[in-house]
Amino acid sequence: MPSGRKQLLLWIAAALAATATLATILVRERRPDARHSLYVVGDPQRGSALFYGEKRCSICHSVNGSGGRIAPDLAASRRGMPAMGWLATAMWNHAPGMFRRIRGSQAYPQLDSQEMADILAFLFRAANSDRPGDLSAGENVFKQKGCVRCHSVRSSGGHSAPELSVVAAGGANAWMTAMWNHAQSMLDPVTGALGKWPQFEENDMNNLLAYVGGGAAAESRNEIAGSAELGWAVFQKRCIQCHSVRGNGGKLGPELGPEHELPLSATQFAGVLWNHAPAMLRLGRETGAAPVLEKTEMADLATFVASLRYVEPTGSPFVGEHVFNVRGCARCHGSSAEGTQLGPAIHVRGDAYTAVSLTTALWKHGPKMVDRAEELGIPWPTLEANDLGDLVSFLNRTER
Repeated sequence: MPSGRKQLLLWIAAALAATATLATILVRERRPDARHSLYVVGDPQRGSALFYGEKRCSICHSVNGSGGRIAPDLAASRRGMPAMGWLATAMWNHAPGMFRRIRGSQAYPQLDSQEMADILAFLFRAANSDRPGDLSAGENVFKQKGCVRCHSVRSSGGHSAPELSVVAAGGANAWMTAMWNHAQSMLDPVTGALGKWPQFEENDMNNLLAYVGGGAAAESRNEIAGSAELGWAVFQKRCIQCHSVRGNGGKLGPELGPEHELPLSATQFAGVLWNHAPAMLRLGRETGAAPVLEKTEMADLATFVASLRYVEPTGSPFVGEHVFNVRGCARCHGSSAEGTQLGPAIHVRGDAYTAVSLTTALWKHGPKMVDRAEELGIPWPTLEANDLGDLVSFLNRTER
């Protein structure tokens, strides 16, 4: 048995070797295509097709109960932020177990950066999709929020406004679109009758939609799938007059972007639109920009807003420099990632590093890195979710 000091030296050597290998890979693994905007990297619908189809991820993994049982359900728990940070570091930290299972398999799927981005986007959306609402709680919301005064559900309630079960039959996007487009005509009658504009909290909207839909899932089988790329176009056309993303856009409404709390599921998005309707409609009337949205536009817009949270983690280049040194990367690559005799320069030279490029590199070359660590008899080094954004920010810093 080697001594404790020898084990420590072996561990450090292996960790540095793994870091150097990944860093060398990352020099070549760049964002593949300038077609995508800064905020839109992956497409959840394409990711779902890859996960269940060509890449055969579902042989081992399930997502919300759909798929294999060999490995964990990848949407079983809603993890924290940054989204891409926990997705990438979860893959890194669990790499030894995954690669041992699939080592030597001829069916090992190869993923390019775009395919990895699509799968990560799908997993993020799946982990934040609406769970089935509570019908009884939804009936209470229907009554307590005053909906029952004007609307009926399966003929029970008021009849001066549309039957809501018919609206809910179109799915969550149809529900959101109807709520938003009709809020302008509802604002004065509702506040006049109730004395205030009712606010939806936590699971209120999800429960209400479950009750109105008769227990159907919020995201129905016939639901229109949104496109984040088209949603960015809708945002620029309909919303950017008032809202900005990372400083780009209007200043009348709240700033949107990865640093801000944003709705991730269909019912959360519907709740936010409803709760802020009075203020948004007032600004819209003042600026002449109160938009009416089509159902497909609402689906695309909701997907774009959600995508602002999973595309790329944010971080501090100063913290990243500290992490870079603490993890031992500077031993080979220099304190500013400028390169040394032991390792190449890995600071940005052209296209920026992304979380997707790192995760793609791990997937492609992880088995060899795991084998190397096992040969040296050392444990696999782990990362925290917040490390990723800081490291990427540090490596992308142009001033040295």
